[in-house]
Amino acid sequence: MSSPRITVCVPHWQVRDMMSICLRALRRHSQKYNLEILVVDNGSRDDSLDYLRSLSWIRLIERPEESSANWPTNVFTAWDLAARESTSEFLVTMHSDVFLRRDDWLDPFLREMNAGPNVAATGSGKLALEHPLYTWQKEFVGDCLATIKGLFGRSTRADDQKGTYPRDYCAMYRREVLVRENLSFVPDAGEITGGYPIARRLRERGYELRVFPVAEMSAGLVHVTHASAALTTKTLHHRRAQSKAELRARAFFQQTWIRELRENSALDAA
Repeated sequence: MSSPRITVCVPHWQVRDMMSICLRALRRHSQKYNLEILVVDNGSRDDSLDYLRSLSWIRLIERPEESSANWPTNVFTAWDLAARESTSEFLVTMHSDVFLRRDDWLDPFLREMNAGPNVAATGSGKLALEHPLYTWQKEFVGDCLATIKGLFGRSTRADDQKGTYPRDYCAMYRREVLVRENLSFVPDAGEITGGYPIARRLRERGYELRVFPVAEMSAGLVHVTHASAALTTKTLHHRRAQSKAELRARAFFQQTWIRELRENSALDAA
């Protein structure tokens, strides 16, 4: 059986070093799939745009009217644009701070999509490059807050519960459904992001979402949470969070396999 056509869309703004590693990893580890790699540039003004223009194996859409002032909305509208510009069966949303490390990284997505034609989206829960104790602490506190809210009659939305919708740092969607239903990734006012808005809209229309274990996702890729924002836009809400994200990103980029990708410009060639 032939591999389905898949568009992987990565929004970009002035992160040449990070984007080159992301794209080289995509190229190295996706030979078994029928991919279109679509980069939507949101108004870069540095040499990163020239770099993207030099890559003949990606499809580049330039939006010079955009800027970091529109972040993160221009990330969501980039995915909306990809859904309508592509003709692929599936759309994969990806962040520029996602780095592949296995050749079978898309297999769990395709397995879940093949469960039935009513499956419109799949992916995993939050995958963060952080200490396990810190992850547990956040989950514990979140569960406690949800319990307290429930006691006072302020129950949380079912979709907000841990792991119940595909997180958009790397998620797969049935593209034709997004277009036919005229759906957008842009959140409503006051709505959480990270994949929730599009998941809610798909569920409201009767489509099924399938979430597979985080361990399956982490086997195939690494997501350096907030790395793009930490190292470029400097837009994290708290100084401590900004500092932690910067340190986490810089340490990650010193790893041997990442340094090898950074130096392997042969992966850029046609």
